Amino acid sequence: MIEQLVALAKIAEIDAEALRADTELRDIPLRIDALRSDVKKLGELLAAEKQQVVDADRLLSAQEEELNNQSQSLARSKAKGARVRNTREADAVERELETIRRLMKEREAERDTLREAIAKRRSSVEKHTGEFAELEKYAAEEGAKADARLSELNATREKVLAGRSLLAAKVPADVLRRYEMIRSKRQGIGVAPIKEGSCSGCFVVLTPQQVIAIQRAEEFAQCPRCQRILYSPEALAKWTDGAPSAPAARD
Repeated sequence: MIEQLVALAKIAEIDAEALRADTELRDIPLRIDALRSDVKKLGELLAAEKQQVVDADRLLSAQEEELNNQSQSLARSKAKGARVRNTREADAVERELETIRRLMKEREAERDTLREAIAKRRSSVEKHTGEFAELEKYAAEEGAKADARLSELNATREKVLAGRSLLAAKVPADVLRRYEMIRSKRQGIGVAPIKEGSCSGCFVVLTPQQVIAIQRAEEFAQCPRCQRILYSPEALAKWTDGAPSAPAARD
């Protein structure tokens, strides 16, 4: 019985170590995907900002053309003023000139405001272009590091699990199934040592009778609260010390 409990405890150690690798194997791709998503979003924002500058430049060109047309209209109106024959025509030309001058003043103010806005936007685009390049470089470097780490973790996991099947063969099938079921419900931990009369998994205090039974290792005892299979490290250590042929956790 105790030999089976030793094997199960070693399986739990192996699974705990493999779980740490599995956690990293899951989290690393998520982190890299999030980073790449940030790069994509920033790229889209930068492209939109550049398009705003293009659109603003087109608007500025249209305003410049309109000002040029108004300037030509002003010149024609002045020429018309030189040919007036009476006061009424002179007043009409003057009103026309005043209207053109007012419109030109308004357009010039709009043009100057737009030029200032474009200059600020160009400066912003230049800054964001640099930031985007840095983020792209960082994402590429992190992606390369992640690939290397994933390869390392897969190799480590394979090495860790190498001796598990030999140990599993020493544990009754029904106990192993129970262990796997508990592990699936308890964050990957299906076995826990007792410590100072308590379950180290959920910290519930055990009765003296329960502690004695676990120390005797005569059955696969379970925690009354978290249902993890419990064992006494001292009892297993004594048996291991007296049984040098006990199975190792890894090949």
